[in-house]
Amino acid sequence: NAVGRRLAQLKLTDHGCFLNRVIRSQIEMPIDDNVVLNKGDVLQVSGDARRVKTIADRIGFISIHSQVTDLLAFCAFFIIGLMIGMITFQFSNFSFGIGNAAGLLFAGIMLGFLRANHPTFGYIPQGALNMVKEFGLMVFMAGVGLSAGSGISNGLGAVGGQMLIAGLVVSLVPVVICFLFGAYVLRMNRALLFGAMMGARTCAPAMEIISDTARSNIPALGYAGTYAIANVLLTLAGTLIVIIWPGLG
Repeated sequence: NAVGRRLAQLKLTDHGCFLNRVIRSQIEMPIDDNVVLNKGDVLQVSGDARRVKTIADRIGFISIHSQVTDLLAFCAFFIIGLMIGMITFQFSNFSFGIGNAAGLLFAGIMLGFLRANHPTFGYIPQGALNMVKEFGLMVFMAGVGLSAGSGISNGLGAVGGQMLIAGLVVSLVPVVICFLFGAYVLRMNRALLFGAMMGARTCAPAMEIISDTARSNIPALGYAGTYAIANVLLTLAGTLIVIIWPGLG
């Protein structure tokens, strides 16, 4: 068992093997002798097949990339996410819920946590995963376009440039402030910061682009927490505006 041990303690070179990569929660870690191994870490080792198998039997097991998707786990957590999204909270005269998107995000986080500690659980081939992500992104963008495009001509005819300027200000100012505060006050990692910003904006398409540009899953760590909080706050804000607006008029 290699959990809790440092890379240097494995003494791979003494067995004629060489360490190429260390992957933790689908994130490549720096190869350093002082890195402490956690449960679920994946080591990419090169060397003679018999020696590699000997090391694998001593510290864990050989991860075999299958082309079979664990549909049972995938569908089970999908249903759990939808059930979580159906939960509503009642406060006085109004109620709100976290919604299906946040519920599925929470279920995905749980599935990801279990998979990080048990790599054989909930396995999805990388090709299938990429296809689902790209297809979901296209469906999301098509849905947003169809729902927003129907009323754009009426909106432009009624308020014209005011709506465009207001939308530009609302879209850009919070993002600029968040970046400056996170980068120069909190001194956050840039990839993590951009993920957190897109989560706060509940902008899944931008999150996908950031991850592809960074070539890392690190932005997803920042995205997950702020996305869940933003969904709840947006729901509350919408309800409060509906309640307060008639009084202001």
